[in-house]
Amino acid sequence: MSVRLSKSPPVSPGTERSADPAELPASTLLARACWPGVEFLLYREDIRRPTCWALRDPDHTLIVHLGGTMRRLETEIEGAGQYRLPPSPGDIWLIPAGQRYSSQARGNFITYAEFRISPEAEVELPGEGRKLAELRPLSAHRDEFLYRAMTTLASLAHGGSDLDEMMATRLQLLLRQHLYRNYRTAAQERHASRPVFRLGMATSHRLAEYIEANLGQRITLGGLAAIAGLSVHQLLVAFRACFGTTPAQYVLDRRMARARWLLLNTNRDVSDIAMTTGFCSPSHFSAAFRRRTGESPNGFRNGQRMPRLPHGP
Repeated sequence: MSVRLSKSPPVSPGTERSADPAELPASTLLARACWPGVEFLLYREDIRRPTCWALRDPDHTLIVHLGGTMRRLETEIEGAGQYRLPPSPGDIWLIPAGQRYSSQARGNFITYAEFRISPEAEVELPGEGRKLAELRPLSAHRDEFLYRAMTTLASLAHGGSDLDEMMATRLQLLLRQHLYRNYRTAAQERHASRPVFRLGMATSHRLAEYIEANLGQRITLGGLAAIAGLSVHQLLVAFRACFGTTPAQYVLDRRMARARWLLLNTNRDVSDIAMTTGFCSPSHFSAAFRRRTGESPNGFRNGQRMPRLPHGP
């Protein structure tokens, strides 16, 4: 069960910093999201003065440089040696749990994301359930999936809707799997069999009815999984097999269908329809509607309504 994605006021990141107040960077936590054993953090930081970071954490920490000017960077990860080149957007550092990371930097304003995951966090894979007990360190590594996944999480964390939350929950599960498959310290035997998670007819009906009855409310993957009696990972596999799409896309489709009906069959204003169909704001609804149909809600209403037929003589 995830907690709601949230934007946050300025705070200091949870890492050890230089003890000299003149060198303390101005840090702002832009967004944060949490799941059991997992935390995503998005920061903006002023490093115009020499900046020092140090980290030794009981969780694995994935750091991705997203943007901004960094003219000098020297990093060292215990067991992985030193790295001394300014990063490019998408460069990744992976600090395994319990290993020390230290860094010195100087530049301008930078943006970066952290993905912290407990070694005890579950990783659900076909045929097996594993934990991220040991990962290998990385310095200035390139991995396009990790980079795109972290930028997408940053975007979803700023969104705040239940659909954003559902997509973020699915994405962090995929991140766990990717880390396990590609960066664990030792190869582990994989089971050849692939489990099949299925939704029976009664369960699929319950899910569809629940979604239809709650289009105006927040709908979460955890809530849907509880109805189905499955884990979130199992629900994602079974839901796609049954409905041919993801839960988030299915919910969006049903909200759009309800919104189109209300636009064509009632005189309710667009703001009211947005709230009734579960969008977090009228602007969010209008943007989503335009992406889906190519026109605004009012444009759709005015263009699609059938003209009244004149009465006969």
